[in-house]
Amino acid sequence: MPYVQVDTNLWAVMRYPKDRPVAMIQGLANRDNVPLFFVMTWHPEPSKRRVVSQHDTLEEANGSVLWDTSTVTQTSLANAGPANGRR
Repeated sequence: MPYVQVDTNLWAVMRYPKDRPVAMIQGLANRDNVPLFFVMTWHPEPSKRRVVSQHDTLEEANGSVLWDTSTVTQTSLANAGPANGRR
């Protein structure tokens, strides 16, 4: 569950890099009081965030934000090899 609740209906989605969110999830309800969760691009200034998708649950919204696996891949390649460290 790599998201952090920052307000009543606002969550910051944390991925890589870990020093800032990669997306925000805003929870709202429609006229029929059905909850909806909107995934927005991250920007420190809220007026510059843009909605990119809409979901029925917080978990679906969080799952729609992909991980940047390049950092993990680079670390894995640098550390791959025999246990004794010899290549």
